[in-house]
Amino acid sequence: MSNRDFAGPYWQEQRGPAGRDAGPAAWRDGSARYRGDRPRHGAAGRAAANGHEGANGQSANGYESANGYGAGDGYAAPDRYSADGYSSANGYSWANGYSGGSGYAAPAAGSAAGLRERAIDRTGIRARLASRHADPRYGPGGPGGPGGGPGGGPPRRRGEPRRRAKGSWWRHWTWRKAAAIVAAACAAVMLVVIVGLVILYQKTVIPNEVSETALQQSSVVYFSNGTTRVGTFDTGTNRQLLTSAQIPQVLDQAVIAAEDRHFYSEGGISVTGIARAAYEDVFGSGGLQGGSTITEQFAKNYYASIGTSRTLSTKLKEILVAIKLSHEKSKQWILTNYLNTIFLGDDSYGVGAAAETYFGKPASKLDIAQSAMLAAMINQPGFFDPTPRTPGYAPLVARWHYVLVNMVRDGAITQQQENTVAARGFPKLARGQQSNGWTGYRGYIMQAVELELENRYHYTQAEIFSRGLKIITTFSQPMMRALYESVRENEQAMRSGGVPLFKYANIGAILEKPGTGAIVAMYGGPNYAKRQLNMATQSRNQVGSSFKPYVLATAVHEGMNVQTSILDGYSAICSPDDQFPMVPSVRVAGPTSPCPTSPPDGWYNFSSDEADGPVSVAQASALSLNTAYGDLIHRVGTQNVIDMAKQFGVNTADYPAGSGLQHMLGQSGIALGQASLTVEEQANTFAALAADGEYATPHVISKITTSTGTQVPLRIVKYPVLTPGEAADVDWALSFDTVYGTATNAAMTDGRPIIGKTGTTNNAQSAFFIGAIPQYSFAVGIFTNKQSQTLNGLGGQAEGGYGGTWPALIWHTFAEKEFARLPIKPLPTPPFSGSKWVQVPPARVHHHKHASPSPSASPSPSCTPAFGQQPCPSPSQTPGPTPSPGCTKLFGCRPRGG
Repeated sequence: MSNRDFAGPYWQEQRGPAGRDAGPAAWRDGSARYRGDRPRHGAAGRAAANGHEGANGQSANGYESANGYGAGDGYAAPDRYSADGYSSANGYSWANGYSGGSGYAAPAAGSAAGLRERAIDRTGIRARLASRHADPRYGPGGPGGPGGGPGGGPPRRRGEPRRRAKGSWWRHWTWRKAAAIVAAACAAVMLVVIVGLVILYQKTVIPNEVSETALQQSSVVYFSNGTTRVGTFDTGTNRQLLTSAQIPQVLDQAVIAAEDRHFYSEGGISVTGIARAAYEDVFGSGGLQGGSTITEQFAKNYYASIGTSRTLSTKLKEILVAIKLSHEKSKQWILTNYLNTIFLGDDSYGVGAAAETYFGKPASKLDIAQSAMLAAMINQPGFFDPTPRTPGYAPLVARWHYVLVNMVRDGAITQQQENTVAARGFPKLARGQQSNGWTGYRGYIMQAVELELENRYHYTQAEIFSRGLKIITTFSQPMMRALYESVRENEQAMRSGGVPLFKYANIGAILEKPGTGAIVAMYGGPNYAKRQLNMATQSRNQVGSSFKPYVLATAVHEGMNVQTSILDGYSAICSPDDQFPMVPSVRVAGPTSPCPTSPPDGWYNFSSDEADGPVSVAQASALSLNTAYGDLIHRVGTQNVIDMAKQFGVNTADYPAGSGLQHMLGQSGIALGQASLTVEEQANTFAALAADGEYATPHVISKITTSTGTQVPLRIVKYPVLTPGEAADVDWALSFDTVYGTATNAAMTDGRPIIGKTGTTNNAQSAFFIGAIPQYSFAVGIFTNKQSQTLNGLGGQAEGGYGGTWPALIWHTFAEKEFARLPIKPLPTPPFSGSKWVQVPPARVHHHKHASPSPSASPSPSCTPAFGQQPCPSPSQTPGPTPSPGCTKLFGCRPRGG
């Protein structure tokens, strides 16, 4: 017992025979002391011999002398507590009770017996004893009465199981009891968890909101073959969404072997994987582990509502959605979308983008080794690196071998195939694979595609970079390479000549297909990464005499016969304003001689030392005579020439957004190329001339397909600028430039006909050559950054700054590479329609005074507007530039081009 009344030191002191038999006096004193003012166990209440009850004690229900704590029976007399009392056999007798000879002797007032009495009252034992007295179970033969077992019942026979007192199971613990309790508790917890998961699963639905990142796709740009990639538009999420048919089976097998060999048989989750991850979470190095199957990884990356945080709630959502997916979606659907979303390094999301990035081919073309490499990348895409001699290379190669071994284990490939692949070694990467296409010449292509998507198809940048467009361009990769090689070869020739290409000089070139407007090749600059301004499509420069074909086309359109007409080829003339189209030009002594004063304004000085006399249209074009074309533009009208240029696709708006042509209305210097055009505009004009006079919108995109497979209609405009007959007449007049004119350097060795025109500005700030055959139009320009700079002396040649030199040589180099293999096609037969124009008046030289020249006959007045324009307004009087003097004898030497 724990009560100090029963176990205290005082009680212990009185337990010996001396203590228990201390005498009635001590007990009586203690009885009076511990029972207050009711002397229930005093001298009169208990017998001195028997200790507890006197003659006048509690004879009815107290502790009488016969059945008190007597020597023979212990606690109970036969008629009182005999059944459940404390008898001499089982009670507290001399042998095992607490009396001297027969019970408790009267101790002193503070004796142990006194303390016990008080404890009996405190703990309610007395009341329980009284209740037992009324319970028949505790009568004679009961478990607590005489003859009973422990506590008074009959003795337990040998082999009979021990009867346990009520509540004794909880007071006697063993390890088996503890294990049973723990097991029961765990079972209860598991049952609650299972029930909870079942409820959660029933409430779980596959999310409708797909992660924006998972749907975000790169727009991929291809060369004209539709398979070779130029580059991608992406915001760091380079992705192509593929169908299951576009993903080879060997790639599926490699990924399953690497990531989840039981993918086809499991229900979306792996119990062993979750258990392993849980163990690592508890006993590992920290951080929530994955343990994810392919289905779980897909659910986490694909659905926005799950999230990517490594928390318990996220993991639970991931598991539930994965289970639901495995029951509601096909395994192929899950695997295909998984392969479209996983990150594979180098800004590549999904196997489509990764195949293009690492191997330069579509995913459908991947072999075993390449498929195994992509499958290996999934494990640690941020660390693994397929580039040799990088920290992540060796671990990736090891993982690659691991994937191949697993593929053999799963039966995806044979051991012989694995041996063959391993013997060949780790797959080689495609050249330049670590770029999204915005370097070298690819960058200029990507820039041109982006501008066309924005300006013509009205895509926003956000749409271009995230809508997953598939864009096939018009560019031929072989021709792009040939063009860049041609430029490099001529730059090497310049260096060999002692004067390399000046640092302030730029080269631009465009190759266009007549009749389609498709730009097949382009030289925008040496490297987009170093200079982003495209010299072929964006840079505007004065084009010099290469503008004269616009004047020629206007004259033919207005009725000039190119075969019979005579132009003014004198070395120096004064030409009147185009308000006076029927007033002929006047010969003067030199380029600085004063012009007539009547009409009162608008006279322009022109000079051409390459000839001095009347010339044919073909001669004037081949020799690029400024006098002949300066006179011709005043006849046809500047506005009509501007309109003709606009019809050919030239932007006539103010510089720098446009050429500035419209602002130059009335200036005869337009004929000599004082407006600023792009190389693309020049190539497009000659493409129209080579296509029977039909204009086609120049473009770099041949096909646009959305992520859903819808093809976007192309916005290509075609219309006739000239009739086929007019175009044939113009072509004929321009076909002599490479024969005896300013562009003989461009002539091809097979002698095929070429329509061409050179152009050079005053101080050789820019030089052009544009030439065309029926199959292609090709324009080349070289120009400086500033007007104060010059190209003169380029390559160590005196005429190095002229269009007939390096631009023509670059044209020739490329043509011999690409055009020579094409069949020779003749130019269209010219009809030579129209009437004969004679622009040369009777021979006379203007001195300081002369009569007003009388107009000569003309087929039609020049101010008759072309293309339905209004009559010409008053012109300005600013003269245009004149080129440096060339040969002084007509056809006596090869002109330098201009």
